[in-house]
Amino acid sequence: MKFGLNLGGGNLPHESREESLNGRLEKSRLAKRYGYSSIWSGAGYLNNDFHPMLLLSRVAAEAPGLKLGMVGLLPLYHPVEVAEQIATLDVICGGRFILAPALGWRDYQFDGFGIPKNQRLSRFREVLKVMKLLWTEERVTFQGDHFNINDVPGAGKPLQEPYPLIYIAANQDRGVVRAARQGDGWLVSSRSTITTISSQVQLYNGTAEEYFKKPYISAWREMFIAETREKAIDIARPHVEWLYKDRAASGHSNELPSADRIDVEFDQVLKDRFIIGSPDDCIREIYRYQDLGIQELILRCQWPGMSNEESLNAVNMFGKEVLPEFATKY
Repeated sequence: MKFGLNLGGGNLPHESREESLNGRLEKSRLAKRYGYSSIWSGAGYLNNDFHPMLLLSRVAAEAPGLKLGMVGLLPLYHPVEVAEQIATLDVICGGRFILAPALGWRDYQFDGFGIPKNQRLSRFREVLKVMKLLWTEERVTFQGDHFNINDVPGAGKPLQEPYPLIYIAANQDRGVVRAARQGDGWLVSSRSTITTISSQVQLYNGTAEEYFKKPYISAWREMFIAETREKAIDIARPHVEWLYKDRAASGHSNELPSADRIDVEFDQVLKDRFIIGSPDDCIREIYRYQDLGIQELILRCQWPGMSNEESLNAVNMFGKEVLPEFATKY
């Protein structure tokens, strides 16, 4: 089992941007110190967060040698711009970049970019296809529904050949099939419950085998650790409740399998979704994922309104008390 840190989540409007950045950089240094394998960021456009690629470029200086992963909302990108950015970031981090393409779901992000949400799947496909062409061909021509490129030079090359690893992020079964067919791995949503994951693991593995692909499953999970489960929940609860109510109000449940809805009571939000509690509680929960065949857990332990001190304490405790349990299994 490998472990990464997710730096995303956004901040409340009154929180200091400078302090928020400093907290993320300190998390990155702790990830390097304790042996986490990767650092991730999401595409938090218009969410009072940081631009994911710029943030990871800065993080690379704090945690050399770690993999850098980004959930990228491909329907919002122009393929030339994002291909050049990703190739550059892959060089910056020594060929350790991972792209997790996602469709996106927030209406206001599509509205902000002036892109109809009903085009997201076709744009996703075109951006992914054109990026791969730009990374592998000397000259590129592409005629699509959204992009028309006529005999232009290829993009700057990433260090990884032919291009960076691609873990496709997916909630629904059809997306899981897409990940098995088109990706190097599947990135499980932090909203997915273990019940849903268990069913979708079988679908993913079966489809990967059908297409002669080697399966790899990485899961985003919410994590908070303290001396006791009660203390961990008490610290995390107000911030988690705010975030999940906000996401539910934005219609996120409509994008999820029915068993994974987040417009539910707090206890249901936690159940089979969160790794939370004492070190022993967290270790027991992680083994459930390992038994399902999950190979990597990407952990978020900060939500809007939570102090850097509380979040950093969790990263420290997890590094000291939990990671050693799995150290021989990296």
